[in-house]
Amino acid sequence: MQRICLTIVRFALSAWIGAAALFVVTSIAEQRSTAFGSDVKNVLAALRFPSYYSFGFVLVGLGLVGGAMGIDRLRQRRRWFAIVSCLMLALLLMLVDYFTVYSPLYAIVTDSSGVRDARFMQLHRWSEQINTIDVALCLFAAIAACWPEKQVLTTDH
Repeated sequence: MQRICLTIVRFALSAWIGAAALFVVTSIAEQRSTAFGSDVKNVLAALRFPSYYSFGFVLVGLGLVGGAMGIDRLRQRRRWFAIVSCLMLALLLMLVDYFTVYSPLYAIVTDSSGVRDARFMQLHRWSEQINTIDVALCLFAAIAACWPEKQVLTTDH
């Protein structure tokens, strides 16, 4: 069971980091594109962000559960603590971001006026900073989960 959980944490965190990177790259390309007007850019952002948060909560949550169950707390106490604490903090940050930053941003981009004011810019900066920290925490946890274990040599035959 421990090996399955370790596989889950490794897969879930790798998937989340890749998905978040792809999301950022495509979102920036869409927003910088001159092919779309501001109304289309708002619709694209409104369509994309709910999936971003859904994937994030599910994959980081799976990573937390897999890490908590898949790492031997007695033999690898520091590794277990690093993974679990990073992922708990990442999930907490995602919750704060979702309710205090993303929700108001979503209201702005779905407003029929389509106006992106100074409040939008401030919320967007906060979201960028929080998400950068969040993905960095997940990356650190993923590296800790993927790091090879020390081999204990035994003389048993």
